[in-house]
Amino acid sequence: MIKIGITGGTGLLGLLFKKKLRKKSIKFSEFKDDILKRKKVAIWISSNKNLEYIFHFAAISSTKKSALNKKKAKNVNVFGTENLIREINKNKKKIWFFFPSTSHVYGFSNKSIKENFKKKPISFYGKTKLLAEKKVIHNKRSNFSFFIGRIFSIYHKNQKKPFLYPSIKEKIKFSKKNEIFVENANSVRDFLDAERVINIIYKVYKKKITGVFNIGSGKGMSVKKFIKKEINSNINIISNNRINSLVSNNNKLKRKINANKI
Repeated sequence: MIKIGITGGTGLLGLLFKKKLRKKSIKFSEFKDDILKRKKVAIWISSNKNLEYIFHFAAISSTKKSALNKKKAKNVNVFGTENLIREINKNKKKIWFFFPSTSHVYGFSNKSIKENFKKKPISFYGKTKLLAEKKVIHNKRSNFSFFIGRIFSIYHKNQKKPFLYPSIKEKIKFSKKNEIFVENANSVRDFLDAERVINIIYKVYKKKITGVFNIGSGKGMSVKKFIKKEINSNINIISNNRINSLVSNNNKLKRKINANKI
């Protein structure tokens, strides 16, 4: 009996979550078509009669790609989510819905960011995710519950460009000198390995937690320090003087999953 449905299974988080479920010998149904094709979404939902959990990873998750093609980013991230929710409602399924949002829904802050902080998206990607959050939150059907995870800066060895981690690795690889220029390298971010993010998501699923939560380490680190720690400790990093900060306060989630740290 398949109770778990997954969209966006070819992206980083989708791939890692599928790997986690297979390791736990948990079966799942994967939506492999275009999330904007309503009929395909409808067929997938209606043909999986026993679904109780849906993990909606399908998205344009790159800030650069979102900025370059705003129409596509809005369609996939906002209207794709709306398509999925509409079909869940049509089939009157009792669903626990996981939606991965982003720290980009907030503005920069010198304080660690709580979930109730003012929403002031720092990118178009952040705007689309905030709009999609509203689609999830405003779905008032009694059999629909949700967990929105505002994920901070993730990285992984299998991550691909244009994300920071693989982009810096490539830049170092082809640098003719032992130095590179990294814009905003003195800025502070909340870095968390994608494997840890998946472990958190799995714990959230097992406890069937509901609500809106930050997913981050709760610790700030400059981009420069991150590069030296995780990629190359000897590289000389040149940057501009712009500094901003985006660090989670993750106490709300830690209390829910009974953890001292994330």
